[in-house]
Amino acid sequence: MIATTADIATKTLPLISKRQPQHSESAGESWVDSESDQQYSLRWQGAGPRTVLLVKKSDSAAVDSAMVSITRWLHDTYPQMNIVLEPLVFSQYAGQLPFIRMIAAGDHLEYSRVVDFVITLGGDGTFLHVSSLFQRDVPPIVPFSMGTLGFLLPFNVADFQPQLQNVIEGTSTVLPRMRLTYAKRLGDGSLGSRINVTNEACIHRGTYPHLTTISCYLNGHLLTTSVGDGIIVGTPTGSTAYSLSAGGPIVHPLVSSIVVAPVCPRSLSFRPLMLPSSSRVTLLVHPKSRGRATAYIDGRDFGELKHAECVEITRSPYPLMCVNRDDLAAGWAQDINQLLKFNRTFSYPHDSLYGSHIPDDEDY
Repeated sequence: MIATTADIATKTLPLISKRQPQHSESAGESWVDSESDQQYSLRWQGAGPRTVLLVKKSDSAAVDSAMVSITRWLHDTYPQMNIVLEPLVFSQYAGQLPFIRMIAAGDHLEYSRVVDFVITLGGDGTFLHVSSLFQRDVPPIVPFSMGTLGFLLPFNVADFQPQLQNVIEGTSTVLPRMRLTYAKRLGDGSLGSRINVTNEACIHRGTYPHLTTISCYLNGHLLTTSVGDGIIVGTPTGSTAYSLSAGGPIVHPLVSSIVVAPVCPRSLSFRPLMLPSSSRVTLLVHPKSRGRATAYIDGRDFGELKHAECVEITRSPYPLMCVNRDDLAAGWAQDINQLLKFNRTFSYPHDSLYGSHIPDDEDY
């Protein structure tokens, strides 16, 4: 018999509260660390969390090994904990790990009903996949970096035991990562189904050969009409994704804002914008556009937009609650330097195509 989550009680609600401001002193001066005002402490009601969802990257022997180790450790250390896997992963490991459970394929409401917190093993794509499972409130996410880049993943999987103990015992710091809500305006003027966006919504010409013309409105007022490959509307989290490749700014995750960035515009004067997070951005495929347009949400194809069709993008009321380092500033600065090679110059020692050895004849 397949062990599902049908008999598991409704999830334990987390108690998430703002951290107390930290008073710092330097050279005889004191100030309040306002950054801590925007981070939160994680606590649990009652006896603590009962159910954890473990989501992993596919086709990686290292990730598979880490998943088995973490699952067994959780079961041995917290035997009362329900350990839930996605259906495909469950089918692969049900014999090896007889205590695991699964949520039936397609039953996304069950994730929201029973899951207290989520562990991710993989890269940023695994993290984005978790976001797609929860269209409303998202349980706290503990991300372990085992992917290619891992800019959104603060923890090394080698340190999983203390990090998970902190989460289960309610002594972790949580960073709310803003999401956006995307909705297509229908023919009768109403908005269609709302989709939460973690990185970006992009209206793009896709595979069509001609440039597309898109009108961008800010709170109902025409901002500009762009002829190019498309327009990105992104979050601070998404500022280090597609938007960055398109020339957009790097935005600190505590800066509440919406980024609008053109993709290969015909006009060289269309620069990226940062708007207040309270903004309503409307993107309309111009009736006289030569090219068609396709909507992409976090890299996934959400269908074609015909001429004169439009979408509206606003701030979502359901952020991602991500377990994070206590010292966010130090961690963020380290990430943009080590992972993104921020502001590296030709005279700065760095890895090259030749590895750590630089040929004598290379202009350095």
